[in-house]
Amino acid sequence: MTRHLAVVLLGLLAPTVLLAQGGARVLVVDDETGDPILGAVLKIKNRPDATTDQAGRALIDSLPAGRVEVEIRAIGYLNRKDYLSVGSSGVREIRFGMSFTGEQLPDLVVNTRREKLIGRYQDFHRRMAVGNGVFIGWEEIKQKNYYRLSDALRNVRGVRVHCRTHDCTISMARSSSCAPTIWVDGTESQYFGANMPIGDIYGIEVYRGSGETPAEYAGTSACGAIVLWSKNRPYK
Repeated sequence: MTRHLAVVLLGLLAPTVLLAQGGARVLVVDDETGDPILGAVLKIKNRPDATTDQAGRALIDSLPAGRVEVEIRAIGYLNRKDYLSVGSSGVREIRFGMSFTGEQLPDLVVNTRREKLIGRYQDFHRRMAVGNGVFIGWEEIKQKNYYRLSDALRNVRGVRVHCRTHDCTISMARSSSCAPTIWVDGTESQYFGANMPIGDIYGIEVYRGSGETPAEYAGTSACGAIVLWSKNRPYK
């Protein structure tokens, strides 16, 4: 009798566990500017797609408690796969940042965003306007599928990229032993080299000798400088 009662109770309790559900109020933003993204599509297996409104928000309810995989797609941004952490009741606020590519967006939208960010990279744009050195922006990095720093510098006149299998070095053409100083966000770096990925780089400045190099980047080398500006992503 006791065993039969236990089985009955288990049968009554099991549906309660299975039906434990919650929801998620998702905010999708540009991971650099924090601007909300309209029309981002959230795809969850076995559920209708959800789409963000003008405030970048979408409400998804009746989700099983736990980690729920979601894929987020938006025109002009890299697709993102992540997880919603769903409680057993109520609605949780979750924010996702998307990496901008500009693909399929009107030039006006891309230029407006660039103007919004220009203050952060004003030194890069100021020196590019002067014209000393070689400048490579994030658009070119993306369009030409540059993965490592060596990829971006391979076709720059006056720069020599030498690779053995997957290991590359950078030097100036005038001397194979003349390695440029590398700067990242205004600080001289001993760690960022030819093999480092540049997916998060906004812009690259290349100065091939002391005659081109601005005084603030003269550093300890007379062999020029490679100056990199990383994307600031406070909304990941």
